[in-house]
Amino acid sequence: MTVQQATLENTFQEMGYTSMADYAIQKAREELLQELKKSLDEVAQFETKYSMTYLEFDKRFHDLTQFGLFEREDDIMDWRAELEVIRVVEKRLARLTA
Repeated sequence: MTVQQATLENTFQEMGYTSMADYAIQKAREELLQELKKSLDEVAQFETKYSMTYLEFDKRFHDLTQFGLFEREDDIMDWRAELEVIRVVEKRLARLTA
């Protein structure tokens, strides 16, 4: 370990972390949790708007005539994308805790 690395390790330990790696893991976890919350909030907005889950919405897509086709198409793509973000972020969080 170089002198600079040792100084950095000491600085992070003084800040209450066990190591630079511990600090990096904590910060990555915080960012991932923020991203997860944002996507969960987006999904909740769609569920509120349509009063159903994505799976129900996907099954009833063509029956929901109170919403325009373009609006439904945009929403289903955005909703699906948010669900994919949630899946990816949850996998990354799991890797951090493994």
